[in-house]
Amino acid sequence: MSSLCIVVALDSCYVMTPAEERVRMNRDEIESEYLSELSFQQRGKSQGGELKVGWNQALDKMYMHNPQLLQADFKVEDAVNQQKRVWTNLIPLITVGVSDSFELENIEDAFKDVNLRVYSYLPLGEVVKLPKQMYTKKLLYMASQLSAEQTMRQEVIALYRLFQKQELLKLEYRALQLEGELTKSVAGLEDADALKLRESYLEAYEGWKDRYEEWRVAVGDFYMNDYSKVEFMVRSLPDISYKQSELDFSDSGRWGMLQLNLLALEKISEDAQILDTYIRYFPRPDFNVSAPPLYSDSGSAAFDPAEIRIGPSLNWSLDTRGVVTEQLNRIKREKPLSDWRKDKRRRDEIRKLLEGKKALREVEEELEKTQLVVKGYRKAVMSGLVADPQRAIRTMRTLREKEVRLMAKQIEIYTAFWLIDEERWTKTTQRWQKARLIRAKARKEERKREEAANKAKKKR
Repeated sequence: MSSLCIVVALDSCYVMTPAEERVRMNRDEIESEYLSELSFQQRGKSQGGELKVGWNQALDKMYMHNPQLLQADFKVEDAVNQQKRVWTNLIPLITVGVSDSFELENIEDAFKDVNLRVYSYLPLGEVVKLPKQMYTKKLLYMASQLSAEQTMRQEVIALYRLFQKQELLKLEYRALQLEGELTKSVAGLEDADALKLRESYLEAYEGWKDRYEEWRVAVGDFYMNDYSKVEFMVRSLPDISYKQSELDFSDSGRWGMLQLNLLALEKISEDAQILDTYIRYFPRPDFNVSAPPLYSDSGSAAFDPAEIRIGPSLNWSLDTRGVVTEQLNRIKREKPLSDWRKDKRRRDEIRKLLEGKKALREVEEELEKTQLVVKGYRKAVMSGLVADPQRAIRTMRTLREKEVRLMAKQIEIYTAFWLIDEERWTKTTQRWQKARLIRAKARKEERKREEAANKAKKKR
């Protein structure tokens, strides 16, 4: 009787707090967070503090706090749990039931004759599905591992580009400093060209500040934070440059192996879909198991294993309505379109690789020439060999913009090759995989600390 009353009470306690009071309590908490963030931003600060890290530190931090990698880790964990679920589904299920029955006119007899029963259910039919489920979950785990590795590579490259973006911003800033010094030399002039030159410099500086702010926010989003100041130390940045002789894409053992494995799993999935559809034409075996309660306080007889009934069966659902045939026809009908999309994707990817190789050669040649011109022209300006400061400013800005654009293009091509270069990912991948359990444990401990902090906050 008491246990049944407790369950009913617990089920009803959630609605005991008035809805208005519950809304007010949650609103107060959200309002406090809003006002705190407003106060920080009004003072021109951020709650995230400052970030100053080198490449290896940035990688370790990325493994723990990057949202894309967290999602990838969670998918792998889910795949592992699904593999375990294949076996745990064979464990007997135990159900405890408590019931009572009474008439309204005899309500005083309520909860006086409560019946307690313990049932057990053995899903023996899962044994028939076991081989298929094991194979399917294994492929699912492999796919999640490869997909997570692909995500890891993409995020490492995104981090590398953030490092390089900082260097490009610094290069722009140094060029703007020189431009500012030249602008000061025409400060006494009041002609239209001089005024336009100063306005142009101020616009360029404001544009640089906007780009720097976008980069700072992007770094914060990358780490699920909002840093007030970011400084990346590039001394330990890996060298990802390529020589033209290295770019032999016919070596599939080095180039694109991860992507080829993902495509192979995609093909297996498509073949399995067709096979599974054909299997629906055939009979399917099953087992049913029924047994009396393991325990019941309403009867005197004890549990008797001899009363367990096993009912094997073979069910054959004939395709009298043509549903299976229709599904097969739909798969066959769409196959030419699917094959064409794959062929187009393959052609486009190969074309991009070859065009990237050619573009890299052209960009490197043009960048080398531009850097020589920038270096020489800067020396000429600083030595006073350029008499017209307005012309010097316009020329330096044009050269600076061209240099930054070419360097950004070079980084983009390098990282595109880096993504599919198995030779350069071995150590990074091993480091990432070995730290997976450490990351999972650290995230679990961090969640506990956050929950404890939230409880302490609510008590205050």
